[in-house]
Amino acid sequence: MAELSRVEEKILEKYRLCLKEISPQVMVRGSELLNKDRLIRLFNDNLQIKYNTDKQQVLGSMLVKSYAFLAALVLYSMSVFNKGINSSIDNLFLYTEEDDPFWLPSFHFVNSEVTTPASNRNEWRDEVLEILFKQNIALMITTISKVSRVAKVILWENVALYIFWMYESTLEDKDLSEETKARIRDDFSYVVMEAAPHLFGVKAKNPLAPFFHEKHNDVRKRSTCCLFYLTSKNNDRCNTCPIECISPN
Repeated sequence: MAELSRVEEKILEKYRLCLKEISPQVMVRGSELLNKDRLIRLFNDNLQIKYNTDKQQVLGSMLVKSYAFLAALVLYSMSVFNKGINSSIDNLFLYTEEDDPFWLPSFHFVNSEVTTPASNRNEWRDEVLEILFKQNIALMITTISKVSRVAKVILWENVALYIFWMYESTLEDKDLSEETKARIRDDFSYVVMEAAPHLFGVKAKNPLAPFFHEKHNDVRKRSTCCLFYLTSKNNDRCNTCPIECISPN
């Protein structure tokens, strides 16, 4: 098994890879958040204060927006470094700073070994995607949707937008070689349009594809409202907000 280099780890800090030596007692195991009671405790003890609301629909959406950085981290490593992080939910701890004004976790992986492509990169890529989505993000989305009664389509779009942002901003990096950028473009297209539904733990269709459409004035408007405006005292909205946002009851 290979490992991330020190340089690669430092780059992935941008996507909230946790490099600190932290006691497990002050971190949350990813799999704990699949427990309804533990999730509700997180809502009540942490997120209500951070996001200025007790509406569970809103808290569920904000939680997934924070958690979605995991996808950006893992996919960046896959596409830029050609290294697959074991992002299964059982291999993950989350850490947040006490003074963080929002609940923005860093991600610590218990087993930090990574995989690399063998003879067939496409098969390896599918393995990385299945671990990330089917064995992690889809489980979180299902649990959070049930507990907070927020539609899964909102939560998948929360994840999708961070993936789009990561790939599009990475392709603007002038320090990357054309060979690397070609691989990134291929992965980007595959992940958001072509990858099979089962890799995401869903049946019908790729859950990212419906949200990938052309930008207007450099902004890709959302199809759903993430409910962020309900955390703002001034009802501030994201610049990607759709025309109408409906407040949950």
